[in-house]
Order: sequence, then structure tokens, then C-alpha cells
Amino acid sequence: MNSPVPRNRQGPAAQAVSVKRMEPSAQAQLGALGLTGFIVVTVLATGIDAGVLPERPGHAVLPVVGFFIGGLAQLLAGLFQAQRGDTWHATVFGGFGLFWMAKACLLQWVLPATAPELRGEVNGLFTLPWVFVVFVLWIGSWRIHLVLLSTFSCVLVVFVAMTVTGFTGSQTWNRVTGWSGLLAALGATYLLAGQILAGTWGRQVLPMGRFLAPEEQPEA
Repeated sequence: MNSPVPRNRQGPAAQAVSVKRMEPSAQAQLGALGLTGFIVVTVLATGIDAGVLPERPGHAVLPVVGFFIGGLAQLLAGLFQAQRGDTWHATVFGGFGLFWMAKACLLQWVLPATAPELRGEVNGLFTLPWVFVVFVLWIGSWRIHLVLLSTFSCVLVVFVAMTVTGFTGSQTWNRVTGWSGLLAALGATYLLAGQILAGTWGRQVLPMGRFLAPEEQPEA
């Protein structure tokens, strides 16, 4: 007989399914905080790249927003998800939290001290390894649900476009970064609303699409 899996050790798909039953594993999690940090910093950063938000004021506040909201908030959410045994969300929130903490330091201290002709390559080198990480996470999102898959597809495009922009200086790819990021933020806002409404209404309110993971197995 197999040992039952502790309810606080479920993966993202099982946690999403359990929203319908409102088990403890579907409540009291910091995923909403991580999504909040992702939404705020992504709207600001990619809104500048898309030409929607003013560049000079945006760049002035981006290091602070990136470190504390995009960085610290997501890192805390990632650490919490790690304790729940949710490897995918722990890697996403924890990884992106560290990304934005490092990005804030890069914007605040490294780039101003770097020769202007080298700043693009520095940005390109900074984001290049993350393309591979995000690609692996994107593959993992196929096992959760369609809304998350769509959102993370936009995130993958963002990191590819950021890398190409850094190495080439292409304004077209910079716009691709911006608009893909805004679409990712829109998807994350839907995910946030889904989590908040499920917690306050006691049931799943917003559809997330067909679950791509296998059905939950009954405990032995």
C-alpha cells in the first residue's frame, strides 16, 4: 500500500485541482503575492519597452520597484512554495525574484559605470542564460493549465527578445519585448484574479482551461 501524499506536498496541477474542494493546500499560499510582484514590475519594465510608459521616470523608479516588488516579493513566494513541495512555482517565483534583484543592481550600479557602447552586450549576456531556464519552465507549464501556458509563452518571448535586443540594439525587438511583456502581465493578472476569487468565494470562479496534467490519483 502506498503512503498517502501529504496535502502540503502537492504540485501545481494538484493544487489547482484542489481549488474546487478548497483544501488547505489550495488556500493560504503566497502565489498571489508572487503574481503581484510579477505584474507590477513587468508592467513597468515592459511598458517602457513598448513605448507606453515614459522612459526617463520609468527608469528612475525601476531599480527600487525591481528589487523590492519584483524581487523580494517573488523570492518570498518562491521560498513558501518550496516548503509546499511545489517545485515549478518555487523555481519560477524564486528565480524571477533573484533575477529582478540582480537586474536592479545592474541598472543602479553596473550599467552607469559601463561604457555606453558595451551596455547592450552587458544586458544581452545578463539575460541569455535565462532563456534556457525559462524554456525549461515553459515546457513544465504544459502540465498545468492553458492560461498559465499562454502566459508563460509570452514570458519566453520576452526573454528571447530581451537577449536579441541587448546584442543587436534592434528597436523592433525592443518593441516585441514590451508588448509580449504586457501580454504576460495581462495573463498574470487573470491568474491573480483566479486565485483571489477562489479564496474569497470558496470555489473556482474563473476558468483556467483544460488541465493538461493527469487526473489526481486517489490516495491509497
